[in-house]
Amino acid sequence: MIDLKTLPSRLPPLSNGEHQVSIQRVADKHSMALCEAGQASIHHVRPWLGSELCPVTLPAARQCIEILKQQREQGYGITYLLLHNERCLGMGLINYIHPVHKSANLGFWIRPDACGKGLAVGLARTLVKLAFSQMGLQRIELLIEPGNKSSQRVAIKLGAEKEGVCRKRIFGRDALLFSLTD
Repeated sequence: MIDLKTLPSRLPPLSNGEHQVSIQRVADKHSMALCEAGQASIHHVRPWLGSELCPVTLPAARQCIEILKQQREQGYGITYLLLHNERCLGMGLINYIHPVHKSANLGFWIRPDACGKGLAVGLARTLVKLAFSQMGLQRIELLIEPGNKSSQRVAIKLGAEKEGVCRKRIFGRDALLFSLTD
């Protein structure tokens, strides 16, 4: 089992040309920022990731963060937020970690008003580096619905290989499978 509690609470910041954007492991102090980002993003995110990872009320944000912390303690996954001036710009996570096969899933979302600035690619690259260099994973998978062209572009920019279609994989709908290997 990979001990996710030893991973850093902060990852190297991203620069979007104008500002430095921090990458911080999700924590209780982020409840308000996550809630506000969820409210701004729910219609953009829900079709692809559901509403659990994009909470729109403060109690839901607190519950989301608590569940994500428990998942980290259990070795299931780790979640980071993109933050600029205490404002949440998005979320990235490595989950469904399989300790025997050394593989995991990579997921992410960026709030609509922060899209198009390279943040999704920067966050995903940072998480892939963490997965391969510090977690010892050998394979990262991205499951992307065929209509989600933005996430497909991110996968391609990461150098991920498109492996095929997984039928009824996300919320009973088909998903494209992309992978990265170390």
